[in-house]
Amino acid sequence: MGSNRKRKIYKHDITRAMHNVRLRFQRRMTVPMFHPQHISAVAEIFNYGYNELTRLVNLNSFRRVDKLVHAHYVIQTMTSSLANIKPADPRNRGAEELVWGTHGLESIHGLDDLDLIITGTEGEEDHASDGDENRRWFAEDRAREAERKHRQHNQPPETNSDSEEQANDKHVKSYYKKGKFSKSSV
Repeated sequence: MGSNRKRKIYKHDITRAMHNVRLRFQRRMTVPMFHPQHISAVAEIFNYGYNELTRLVNLNSFRRVDKLVHAHYVIQTMTSSLANIKPADPRNRGAEELVWGTHGLESIHGLDDLDLIITGTEGEEDHASDGDENRRWFAEDRAREAERKHRQHNQPPETNSDSEEQANDKHVKSYYKKGKFSKSSV
């Protein structure tokens, strides 16, 4: 009734757990990140995983194989939580349609559905593109730099110093404008 072949008996408990399919060599997670609401949800899930795995490392009551089994359970819990994040991926599993575009390999399947989801939750407000943001930031930076140079150029000779605080302090500016011993400065 039995098999004539010799069964391989592994000596270590971790190897036996791997052989009995309780453990795997690696665990993978699929992390959705196509909606602004996903950022906080994913951060909470990763924070839970970090806390549980750190607690697990410091436990002395578990054997090493039990720690590994529990770590696999924590990662499986994180994976199932990530799969249940809303809004969900509008595509079916494996429905990615990848084409080579201007930015490399791009997924074009499901973009219309994604646009409907984001418009429904975030509104139809079209936020500025990255180029517009960069142009705005550089313009603000150039204006701040011009203002700083203008202020530095128009300082009275007494206030020229290496100190940034003194050059920007309103009290020091008014003190030198009024004069050191002026009655109105009291």
